[in-house]
Amino acid sequence: MTILYDLDGVSKHYGGVMALDDVSVVIEEGETLGVVGQSGAGKTTLLRILSGLEEPTHGSIAFKGRGLEASTRSSLRRCTTMIFQTPLFLRGDVYINIAYGLRLRKIPEDKVKELVAEALDRVRLGGYEDRPARRLSGGEQQRIALARALVLDPEVLLVDEPTSNLDAANTKVISAIIEEEKQGRTIVVSTHDLDMIKRLTGRTVFMEGGRVTEEGAPSELVSITRLSENVFTGVSRVVEGVAQIAVGNVVVRAAVDRTGRATIHVKPEDIIVSLSRIETSARNQFEGTVVGVESLNNIVLLRVDVGETFTVQVTNRSFKEMGLNVGRRVFISFKASSVIVL
Repeated sequence: MTILYDLDGVSKHYGGVMALDDVSVVIEEGETLGVVGQSGAGKTTLLRILSGLEEPTHGSIAFKGRGLEASTRSSLRRCTTMIFQTPLFLRGDVYINIAYGLRLRKIPEDKVKELVAEALDRVRLGGYEDRPARRLSGGEQQRIALARALVLDPEVLLVDEPTSNLDAANTKVISAIIEEEKQGRTIVVSTHDLDMIKRLTGRTVFMEGGRVTEEGAPSELVSITRLSENVFTGVSRVVEGVAQIAVGNVVVRAAVDRTGRATIHVKPEDIIVSLSRIETSARNQFEGTVVGVESLNNIVLLRVDVGETFTVQVTNRSFKEMGLNVGRRVFISFKASSVIVL
């Protein structure tokens, strides 16, 4: 395979904030690379550097074997298109927005009309040309943003959190579109949707604190396996400074200022299990039933159904002393500060 990108020791500072810290990544031509990590891990900054929208503070980046300097960055931007988590639209209808890039390239108008129609068909929104772009639903807007990118037939498609605020139906459609567009181009997709990562990508990098901490096939990454436990999506509202996230039949309290759709993660080791309600400062305490038990070396993973099923990690000793087993009624507790928003 041909190496498309070669990042060596890339760091990016914004004032006193280090967004990327000594990142070295090679991306091959034609591959679909996943980028996973919690909010603030540096995923968006990495994509912006790959797109040529940002320059590294330190380190080097080569594209197609050529080192990128300020004078050659425009050539990178001509080959790449980035889709942002929250797409921005021009005033006017869908047609104006999708046609904009083609008109900048001075494509004849009859060809523009043909290409716009084709792009809308590819995102399952045929006939939307005359609809006001800013009045579409969130899912429709994200698909229009995809159409606006795809109509330019980019060599590299960079997609930042494409489904973070979408319902299951739109998430499924967007995932299917990205999978169809894998042929003939390189795709880098940043997402918290682990199902999408596992389905679409052959290789994934996991980021923490601006660094790449793990790299490989999604099914082999310890970080993804760890992150796949206790991941829930719900709707958040802030009450007295604390986010209350309605997840199915339970409300999880988190120490964040977040409203709207949110995906959260609670580490199994951050959850306390008890046989009765306890006095605790933890903002989350639920009663439920043990519905599964899995022994792993010196620990036991309990599946506890409290309206939603949480995975809880306990020691073998605690498991035996508490007489835990399937069917046992228990309480689980965890702090609002232990709830991670992805």
